[in-house]
Amino acid sequence: MARFLALLLVLLASPAFAQSASAQAVVQTENVRSELVSEVAAVKPGEPFWVGLRQTIKPKWHTYWKNPGESGLPTEIAWKLPEGVKADPIVWPAPTWFDIGGIINYGFKDESVLLVRITPPANLSGPLTLAAEANWLVCEDVCIPEEGKFELVLPSGATATPASPETRALFEQARRALPTQSPWPARYGVSKAGDPTLLVEAKGLKADAISDIYFFPAEWGPVATMAKQNATVTAEGIRIPLKKGDAKAAMPAELAGTLVLTEKTADGRVKQAFDLSAKLDPAFVPTGASASLANAVGAEQISLVQALLFALLGGLILNLMPCVFPVLAMKAAAFARLAGHEQSAMRRDGIAYTAGVLISFAAMAGVVIAIRSAAGEVSWGFQFQSPVFSLLIAYLFFVVGLNLSGVFEVGGRLAGVGQGLVSRGGTTGAFFTGVLAVIVATPCTAPFMAAALGFALSQPAPATVAVLLAMGLGLALPYLALSMTPALQRLMPRPGPWMDRLRQFLAFPMYASAVWMIWVLTQQTGADGVLYALGGMILIAFAIWLLRIGTGASTGTWLRRGLAAAAVLLAFAATLKLDDSPATAASASGGAQAGVSFDGWERFSRARMAEAVAEGKPVFVDFTAAWCITCLVNERVALEVPAVRKAFEQAGVVKLKGDWTNRDAEITGVLKELGRAGVPLYLFWAPGADRPKILPQVLTESLILSELSSIQQAKR
Repeated sequence: MARFLALLLVLLASPAFAQSASAQAVVQTENVRSELVSEVAAVKPGEPFWVGLRQTIKPKWHTYWKNPGESGLPTEIAWKLPEGVKADPIVWPAPTWFDIGGIINYGFKDESVLLVRITPPANLSGPLTLAAEANWLVCEDVCIPEEGKFELVLPSGATATPASPETRALFEQARRALPTQSPWPARYGVSKAGDPTLLVEAKGLKADAISDIYFFPAEWGPVATMAKQNATVTAEGIRIPLKKGDAKAAMPAELAGTLVLTEKTADGRVKQAFDLSAKLDPAFVPTGASASLANAVGAEQISLVQALLFALLGGLILNLMPCVFPVLAMKAAAFARLAGHEQSAMRRDGIAYTAGVLISFAAMAGVVIAIRSAAGEVSWGFQFQSPVFSLLIAYLFFVVGLNLSGVFEVGGRLAGVGQGLVSRGGTTGAFFTGVLAVIVATPCTAPFMAAALGFALSQPAPATVAVLLAMGLGLALPYLALSMTPALQRLMPRPGPWMDRLRQFLAFPMYASAVWMIWVLTQQTGADGVLYALGGMILIAFAIWLLRIGTGASTGTWLRRGLAAAAVLLAFAATLKLDDSPATAASASGGAQAGVSFDGWERFSRARMAEAVAEGKPVFVDFTAAWCITCLVNERVALEVPAVRKAFEQAGVVKLKGDWTNRDAEITGVLKELGRAGVPLYLFWAPGADRPKILPQVLTESLILSELSSIQQAKR
């Protein structure tokens, strides 16, 4: 009924049908130039050939596909053919979708070619006359029904004569626009709410290479039109949650349609289309876990203004997170050293630090936008999924620690050592301290940050840049305020010998951070990563020692500098030996093989999650990573304490752990579906719930026990 009313309103708002032209091969109406073309110049009796209705559409206007969507009418061709001539149905090219004032339609813009196969009789003699009447609806903000009469006369002979090269090229292009038959089986299930979920069993697809997935149902009714389908690529294939349409009839035994997707290949991004037919699988009953997670309790749907506010608050709280605390402590010590200096020196220091933070966030935004345009998606902290990056950061932490310990000072011979810039005095040191703070902050996700990042990474470039800069401003704001406010500066302790002791003490958190990154490296590459990292650190320390000894510009000095450069190059050459995949299946899953329990947890998979939820069991999912300190702290203080372990066991909770230390397409898909850009992420299903609850990013023991107590009360 809704579709009928929409179409009625369209027609009432439209002028009368365009005047039909006399029968000819080309018809020009107000908005569409239509031409009936043949692939052959002369036909052979009994041999099929192709003709096409080529339509060139006025810019900003569109015609409709066989299923026009919420409104509109498909193009129709009525043939008037000699006796014995057969015309097959239209073969439709893959469509696109249009959002016209909230009404979603399927159709074509610019140009389309509708192919029809014609079969002449075997006893054909003389020329073959093809006559057709076509009508179509062409729309922009208003819709205009148009029609045309076409006639094409083709001679016949003992052999078929091909058309001109230009016409043959047109048909080749038209064939490339046709969907191919899907090479993958497909099925669909219906949830308790009546919404279907399509599962295309395309196993082996790489999630990071597939984007812009959309399923066009072949018939109006069973499936509602949608502006966005939250499709995900998992280990089991392509899963597309859909909405039930307006048709009151039962879902069909087979759901036919066209699947369109874009694949990143060696030759660039390629758009592909597949015709498929999915059989109804009564055993496949999508639940809150297997259909769509987008409506999870606590999933944020925010505006740009809210995202900017959340980003600012998240950046402020980021100052308290353990991953950035050592660097910020260094900055606080540097401010204390400036106590008693001129106000202008404090202001320059604060502005330089803020500039370092903001420029780093702006550079990160540029990288995110570039990767997103090339790969289709990007996540927060994605660089820490690279073992090469983990090793380089371990080197950086180690060298900064050596500098803080007084092993070397920046100046003269070491002026080119970029890692030491963070400890140089003045605006240069302040600037690079801001840069280092941003580098070490990326694996952390503070409260409010998840929603802001999820919004930023899914928006156009200007919004992405604005949100990330707001987060950078939040990170820099406490130190900027301190540098600009004399009243706060008077509260700072006076400089003294304690400053040197504090500086040396701060080296140990940097050493600890280097050890942490080496541990992350082992999760990504196995035990070999330790060898490369420690060997590289020895080489770097050896290079620093060589540069410290000796003075002057003697031959020995140049020799030492050459040996130091060679040692550093060998340290960086270790990155060439690192594999970008986990050493074993266990290292990718935190120590467990698929489906096998380890210390009370099972490896996450969407199938296992759906199975447990369908059985009515309580389910807790922990999305974590070895490089996420917030995740590790939550495990130590909330998830792995004896009281919580016992409560999980008593409540019969199925505990699933999704380890995102390495790239994982299935986990990335779930995060994207929930509008999250990174970890930690915690999902909890109460028994029988049809959707999960998203828990806070910072967990406490009491919070987990409170969630589990509701299960115990329900049992009693």
